[in-house]
Amino acid sequence: MLYLHYLQKKRVPLVSNVGGELKTVGRTFMVKDYETMVVIDAMISDEAIETEIASVEKKILTHSGEIKRCDKWGKRKLAYTINKQTHGFYVIFYYKADKGIVLDLERGFNINTNILRYLTLTDYPLTEIIYNQDHISSSEDTVGFDIDYGDAD
Repeated sequence: MLYLHYLQKKRVPLVSNVGGELKTVGRTFMVKDYETMVVIDAMISDEAIETEIASVEKKILTHSGEIKRCDKWGKRKLAYTINKQTHGFYVIFYYKADKGIVLDLERGFNINTNILRYLTLTDYPLTEIIYNQDHISSSEDTVGFDIDYGDAD
């Protein structure tokens, strides 16, 4: 049997970076894993695309977030036109942060004209799946499958 181990919510003290040193503000926030896909206008220059990606990363890091991974899918054809654009540059950010960062990111995405679409999901990584060996009995028989006829023995 497979058991899904859901991500534990941890309370972490909010810190502020004042004068180069971190200070605790006093309140705590809930840290979760997030996955944000952003579609950037592919008609802008490559330097501008990298600047947009760097600005998203900077925004996450300045709000005490932790970037786990950034996948750049590159330029792809859109399924339908968005703002008269037919191609977009796809980027997925995997990060651990407070939900306030998500609201701040989405507010910036709505204002930025180079961002065509975005979607943020709460991420439950596959590394959290636990396989419990105690529930496997050695007396279980496996059922053979005949490929030619599609029948089980």
